[in-house]
Amino acid sequence: MKAILLLITSFFLLATGHINDALAQQNLAPSGMISSSSSEEDREAKLAIDNDTRSYWESAAGDTEPWIAIRFPGATEIAGFKVIFQEGTVPNERFHFQYLLNGDWRNHHSVNENQNDEVAVTFEKVLLTDRIRLIAADKQALHIAELQVLGQQYVDDNAGEVKPLLVNQSGYNLGRPKRFTAPGVADETPFLIQEKGSGQVVFSGLIEGEKGDFSEFDPKSTSEYLVVSGDKTSFPFRIGPYWLERVTYRNMVDFMLDARHYVGNVDDIRPISFAWRDGDFFNWSMQSLVAMYLSNPEAYERMEVTSRYVPNESFPEKYQGLWGDLTPFGPNTPDIIQLIHWDADVKVSQKLDHEMQKAELAHFLYAWPYLKKWLPEQNFDRVYEYASSVWEKREVSEHSLSQYDKSPEHNLLSLKTQLGTTKGEMPPGFSVIPNLMMYEVSKRQKEPDADRYFDAAYRQMAWMIQNLDWEDPMTTKGQRMSEHMTMRAFAYFYTEFPDRAPAGLKEKVRGWAKIALSRSDNMWDFRKYDEAEWTPPGWNETGNILGFPAAAFAAMTLLEDKELIRDMEVLAWSHLENAFGRNPTGRHFSFKGPQEIEGVDLGWYSRHKGGIGLLDEVPFVFDGSPKSFHYPNYPEAGDLGWTEGWVQFNTAFNLSMAYMANYYTRLECRQSDAGDLIIRLEAPINFYPDKEEHARVWLTNKAGKSIPVELKEAAPFSLAVEGRVKIQDSEISIGAHVLPLEENDQLKLSYGHGFFEKSVTVSWE
Repeated sequence: MKAILLLITSFFLLATGHINDALAQQNLAPSGMISSSSSEEDREAKLAIDNDTRSYWESAAGDTEPWIAIRFPGATEIAGFKVIFQEGTVPNERFHFQYLLNGDWRNHHSVNENQNDEVAVTFEKVLLTDRIRLIAADKQALHIAELQVLGQQYVDDNAGEVKPLLVNQSGYNLGRPKRFTAPGVADETPFLIQEKGSGQVVFSGLIEGEKGDFSEFDPKSTSEYLVVSGDKTSFPFRIGPYWLERVTYRNMVDFMLDARHYVGNVDDIRPISFAWRDGDFFNWSMQSLVAMYLSNPEAYERMEVTSRYVPNESFPEKYQGLWGDLTPFGPNTPDIIQLIHWDADVKVSQKLDHEMQKAELAHFLYAWPYLKKWLPEQNFDRVYEYASSVWEKREVSEHSLSQYDKSPEHNLLSLKTQLGTTKGEMPPGFSVIPNLMMYEVSKRQKEPDADRYFDAAYRQMAWMIQNLDWEDPMTTKGQRMSEHMTMRAFAYFYTEFPDRAPAGLKEKVRGWAKIALSRSDNMWDFRKYDEAEWTPPGWNETGNILGFPAAAFAAMTLLEDKELIRDMEVLAWSHLENAFGRNPTGRHFSFKGPQEIEGVDLGWYSRHKGGIGLLDEVPFVFDGSPKSFHYPNYPEAGDLGWTEGWVQFNTAFNLSMAYMANYYTRLECRQSDAGDLIIRLEAPINFYPDKEEHARVWLTNKAGKSIPVELKEAAPFSLAVEGRVKIQDSEISIGAHVLPLEENDQLKLSYGHGFFEKSVTVSWE
């Protein structure tokens, strides 16, 4: 997804010709934040930018690669630099002037064979960045009296006008947090919610901390609304039951269909791609699809089926064997089940044995009881045989790799202590859920050694509790779009095995939540990388924003402090709002958002055409997000920073939507005076007020027999679907389905599947 070998890109180096004298005279160094690799006592880095050549910064003795770096307040056009070495010291012979790109320092200008006390360089083309570094390349100490950086703050002429009040452009969910941002607006300034068209004021409040809250406003209406404060106004938006799910669920599935490798909307064979174009081995697609289905099966089963099985034999010879090991599914199989089948088929057919690829198969095997009504039994047998045979394999096949592999070995029962980079390729705890799932599958298969999977997961979780330092952003936001893997592992272990979880697990989750909140007290309710950095330095962090709600909702299932839960809920929703326009650019993350997403007014600046994934024509691509130089509020930076969709961004969003559905799903059952069962389900089902929508729950007796019970929406704007079941003559009869009841029977009512199942029990006498 990232063009790592880019040396000069259109957004970091602007072809502006020769720099004029006025620009070259402007020293921006004092406006930035200074840091260094080391320093001697009383020779701090700040002395190199104090406009006084009598003071100087000196790197510490023994520092063989000394550097001094400056971070500017925002995007900056660098025209050149001047370095003045301390009088009486030997100037460095070799050094590099660098800029930060995608987390890596890149050389922009190198000086060799220097003998001068002063070196001044004027660039022929402006360097556009927000941070630079001077680093010695001769293993000698640096003694710098002054480092001047010549240039000016960058303004993109095409940035466009940004609304003064930033909202979720599409809309908000009834009964959930609803906030907006008002940059530069003073505390205690009133704001109004007005109905678009009529101008009727329907809610009012006060702006505090450059943001407003209208969470209490829950209209039962299809109207559009505006936030207004004085002469400032927002984009229009709607409020409805499960609004976000309404505008994303179908899009989520359509993205995954078109982004498939070989059989999606492009049939090219692409590099760094397996089941998904530009998917690599850490795309988490299988688990995102399984989580989506388990969390809200009715929503996905009721979707129109738009895809079909594509036989491998219908493709040219070079495609042979890339899929087709699994027996095809039948007609009318839901699209989401087809996608789950596709991912497993490619992995098994190509014998992919990277630890993260084979770990994904555990999700397929775990979900089999809920998939088997759609898929042939051969699918389970083949996947189980393959996954079992390679689970403990230490070596990895060359064809399963890419340049991003960091795994020291690939035995999934081994303790994993390697921490990934901001690429997102190795998040802590990625093996926990797969091992716990394989434990359940092995028990189901009556394997005598099933405990080995549980033991491996336990060792991994205990290590994480003991060793992960949440203060270090590389354990949290630094994992970029894969951070959710860690917190989801904590939640899964405790919710599925509360009596067998390692000591300190819940306390560790609470610590993570408190750190996240401590870094989020700002006008965007945005969780920062650390105290100094807003985003992982230099990266397109789109997937981290989209995946953070999955981590937050997972953590909230374990938290007990009501205030902490409330604040985390606001934070989960604020990141979804960020993706939908409540951010410094005022834009939705999708370039085609206005065409594809109901209610979106302004999409991302641009999209990347081509790329490894060829995703530009795929629906619902998350193309970009604000970069470090856009925060805290610098929209003038415009279309700056890398822009390109990635399957990993969408799967992070998929998981957030699945965990959100699970968190808010509620199932209730009570008996009326007449003995009828009164059933109520809150789940993301009722999307359209003008359409009566239905969902099924399952009623199971003590003997294990189940029948479906159909519920319908309680009202056009209700969050719930409801129904009544009559019990007559020791049985429940619903259409062609009959559930016999024994004396003192126990009825279980359920919705969702597996670790996302919600259930209640009712005794019958």
